[in-house]
Amino acid sequence: MQKKALLYLFLLASHFGLAQNFLFNNQIKGVELPTDMISEVIQDEKGLVWFNTSLGIFYSDGFFTYPVPDSIQSQLSSSAAMFQDEMNQIWVYNQTNIPKVYFFSGAKWHEVEIPESILKGMELNYFRFSKNRILEGEVLFFINEKNIVFGSSESGTWSNYPYTYGELGEFSASYNWGESVLLFFRNGSLQYKNGVLSSFYFEGIELPSPVQHLVYEETANSYYYLGDDFLAVGKNILEPDKVVAKGFVRDIFSLANYSNLQVFEGDVYFNFNSQLYKYNPETGLVLEIDAYESLKAYHINSFLVDREGIIWISSDRGLVNINSLRFLNYDSKFLMDDEVSAILKLDGQSYLLGFNNGLQYWQKDKLRTLLGDTKIIGHPKFRITNFDQDKNGIVWFSSNLNGMGRINPKTMELEFQPSPDLKFVSAVKSIGDSLFIVTRDRIYLSTIYSRKGQHFQNEIMDTFLKELNQSVAYVRKVDKLQDGRMIIMQGGNLPEDQNFVATDQVFSTVGYDFLEDGDCLILGTEKGLKKYCNGIFDFYMVNNEKIDRPVYAILKDSQGYLWAGTDLGLYRIGEEDIINFNEKNGLIGSEVNRGALLEGDAGEILIGTSKGLSVFFPGENKEYQNYPLTDIIKVEVLGFKEGEVDLERIPFGNNNIQITFQAVSFLQSNDLVVRYLLEGFHEDWIELVNPRTNVLTFNNLPAGEYKLKLQAGFDGVYGEREVNSDSFRILRPIYLQFWFVITLLLVFLLIGFLLNSLLNSFRKQGVLKKAVDEKSKQVINIEDQFKNVWQSSKDGLMLSDDKGKVLAINPSLEKMAEITSEEIEKRWVHELFAEPEFYFKTSPSIIKSINNPDSNGEVFELDIPFRSGSKQIELYVVKLKSEFEGVKLNLSVFRDITVKKAYEVGLEKAKEKAEEANRLKSNFLSNISHEIRTPLNGILGITENILIQKNKDDGLVSQLEIIQESGERLLSTINSILDLSKLEAKKMEVVYKETNINDLLAKILLPLKEMAVRKGLLLSTKYETQPLIGLIDGRYFEMILNNLVGNAIKYSNEGMISVKLRGNSDQIELEVKDQGIGMSEDFQKILFSPFEQESSGYGRSFEGTGLGLTITKNLVDILGGEIFIKSVKNQGTKVKVILPLGKK
Repeated sequence: MQKKALLYLFLLASHFGLAQNFLFNNQIKGVELPTDMISEVIQDEKGLVWFNTSLGIFYSDGFFTYPVPDSIQSQLSSSAAMFQDEMNQIWVYNQTNIPKVYFFSGAKWHEVEIPESILKGMELNYFRFSKNRILEGEVLFFINEKNIVFGSSESGTWSNYPYTYGELGEFSASYNWGESVLLFFRNGSLQYKNGVLSSFYFEGIELPSPVQHLVYEETANSYYYLGDDFLAVGKNILEPDKVVAKGFVRDIFSLANYSNLQVFEGDVYFNFNSQLYKYNPETGLVLEIDAYESLKAYHINSFLVDREGIIWISSDRGLVNINSLRFLNYDSKFLMDDEVSAILKLDGQSYLLGFNNGLQYWQKDKLRTLLGDTKIIGHPKFRITNFDQDKNGIVWFSSNLNGMGRINPKTMELEFQPSPDLKFVSAVKSIGDSLFIVTRDRIYLSTIYSRKGQHFQNEIMDTFLKELNQSVAYVRKVDKLQDGRMIIMQGGNLPEDQNFVATDQVFSTVGYDFLEDGDCLILGTEKGLKKYCNGIFDFYMVNNEKIDRPVYAILKDSQGYLWAGTDLGLYRIGEEDIINFNEKNGLIGSEVNRGALLEGDAGEILIGTSKGLSVFFPGENKEYQNYPLTDIIKVEVLGFKEGEVDLERIPFGNNNIQITFQAVSFLQSNDLVVRYLLEGFHEDWIELVNPRTNVLTFNNLPAGEYKLKLQAGFDGVYGEREVNSDSFRILRPIYLQFWFVITLLLVFLLIGFLLNSLLNSFRKQGVLKKAVDEKSKQVINIEDQFKNVWQSSKDGLMLSDDKGKVLAINPSLEKMAEITSEEIEKRWVHELFAEPEFYFKTSPSIIKSINNPDSNGEVFELDIPFRSGSKQIELYVVKLKSEFEGVKLNLSVFRDITVKKAYEVGLEKAKEKAEEANRLKSNFLSNISHEIRTPLNGILGITENILIQKNKDDGLVSQLEIIQESGERLLSTINSILDLSKLEAKKMEVVYKETNINDLLAKILLPLKEMAVRKGLLLSTKYETQPLIGLIDGRYFEMILNNLVGNAIKYSNEGMISVKLRGNSDQIELEVKDQGIGMSEDFQKILFSPFEQESSGYGRSFEGTGLGLTITKNLVDILGGEIFIKSVKNQGTKVKVILPLGKK
């Protein structure tokens, strides 16, 4: 305990010269005050935090900050006071100007009526008030510079006590004690008991000054007394036993005192014209919680430790809070630099601290710089990476470009030896008498007895590289395991098979630090905290949690906790959970350096980060199991003030509801999660993470009854308390309510009766008017349509009567007859023509045709002699139902077909020529085939006969084989041309016969297999459907198969040709696949054209006519099938043919 106390005094006494600080928060959620001058902070039973500022009283629920009502605020002076009584009511009163006292209870403000007799004599420049409740009931105290008026508003009895401000001084606080009330003043105390106020004196030890605050700590059954520059404790309220703290008051040059006293979870918090202090009864230690760096205030005004353990500190320069005192922080205001890169604990509560730019020795409250260069702050050129103390107490350390350093802690003698090639020295480790030195890609072996100039003479890197089977390695750390093996922590991107190596001599992995835990290794790697145990290398897991950030440093403390320093803070790993500490919850910096994590004598953890040094105190790591205080404040109908609408009968038209809730918490290191469920509307809970408002709005709710359920918690863990709103009901729309439906039906019946009567009276007039309007509209539309057709028609149009008089012609007829409408209208039809007798000759037959009652008009083809010349005209004449001046009308349509007729004559002549040419071609092919094939067959027959007879004459046989092969090729070419000719002339009729298609295929392939064998090819056949019987034309099938397989054999020099046949009741599918020369994409576009081959001219590689695929395509088309070809140059070709089967 003595050692622990010394350490705390060494670390915590800021006014002895240490510039330590805590990480305060000045961006408090939900708190926005209009001024930085804050004199008091208190918290009520609902968790709301109240602030007394120079601009009035405000309170916050963690979402928003609210002022007290204007009716109260306007009555308060700029110097108001605030306190909370035993009933958790908030009281505010004026300390100057007109005395006013208010209290907040039941969500409402109430004013305390001060009788005239009490107000009489009250001075305007000093007024204090205290409300207390003891066994006899409520007692109120009104204090001014001359009198104390006390009594009860319940009984209306008031008494007066003469009070001299100069004697007792300013009123400080009061304390309820059984049947009495203690009133504390700057210079003395009074006791109220049995309706009498008298002087009061404490017994026990003599105190340095009068008591001004008194609190009771229930856990230890102790009383604490706070006065000017002392804190005392006693078991008996009347007898302080011991002064536990003094010397904390600062000279603030103020007539007023700023003091407060509070106990929380056994600890005592206090201030008296000072910063905030905390007294720990278990250790007897006093901690100064100095907020000067955050507030720039020499002293604080007040403080509050709230229900969640958050410490609030107010001053004339602002407000801050802090969640925990677990971390004490040091930065460059005390240290030589912010970044602490390495730490080593020496004897006598002293430490060596390494930086980028130097080295410091820290002992108790003194700091000594052993090496430093302010010009290279932040530059890693001489960064100290690690310390190591050998068995003789000598300290060795790595210092990058400076090389390896050596310190004798007794003399503080310091020396360096750079590496031979001036590479950074990144690690040093003493093992017994041996000393290992690491310089990026080299390891040197020296001894702890070697002196400067001797340490880099023995490089042993090749030994390790051979063991690791690597050509190079970048080393971060080297050490020796308990089993005798060396361990190497490497850097860089290694191949997967070299990322982790375990041999009989060496253990190696990519990472930063390691820790032996029994038979297992805990490893800090670039990908997280991992564990090697029983040959298994995997993440270190705790309840399915893991750390997957780079782990730079590992430590196991005396309490069994595992610590891991990462780039995102410090992790403490227990048996049940993993807790992360970062800048949000007190750590000075989130990036922990790899040589800067160790445990002190008293269990404190020292953490060197990129922003400074943090000291973690386990005794201050207190977690309070508090949940947000939840409540439903009000349910409102949007657009209406509270109370204007009955919540049990909300009209459907006002179905937009707003619900205000409270989930009071000021913790900012955890996520606040609020979840709610609107019964009658939601089926599942809805979660809000860190909501920015405490209002839930539900728009356009359907009719029904609703009630809101709400819970709040942290990080998805909710408290047991579930709050419910009052139920509210939205009525059905008025048009769905029973009485409205009945009334509406009656109204509709009445309206229907009236409408029926009116409609009957106006029906005839309405129908008539409508018919007239519709007819008029139809006439107008018809006229417009007729005009459009008349003007735009390309045919000539003429209206005439039965007497032959022309009534109108359209522009097309004017152009066709070369006559204007003015010339012909009102004249006679025969005047249209150059030969009037033409009309008289043809008109009788036309008139007779159109006068037939069954006629819908007649069409005539005539050569009409217009004035512009004779033209072939298609004339359509129809008798109209309309009359003009009592005479029937005729419509004549003149269509000029002169060009059409000439085109038809040309087509007829072309057809005759084509037919003649086709006949000539057919005759030619028939004759030429007969004339060629007859002698050719003779040549082939004689050649074959000579081959049989003269087979021993090799020279002759060779020449005869050439003749035979050429003849067969010529015969094949003639047959192909004849086949194509027959197909084009459609002379090959399709004849379907029921056939065993598998047998037919096998029969056709027999000679083809012999051809394939002669060429060294393998022809494979697969019958995928057994049996396969259907209606096909065997001739067509044979020709298709011969062409496809023949091509496959012709264009393949090696490999296999596969033929597959499958089918069903509707079709067969034939597939031929080879491994031949294939076809280019360009040739595949024209492969079905006659006489096309990919190789041509003198460079042709293969003989043939180029008709095979053309004939095949024609055969497939005639059979109504499809053919698909896929080919890749030099890889082969696959042809698929699908043929429909004939129907019975």
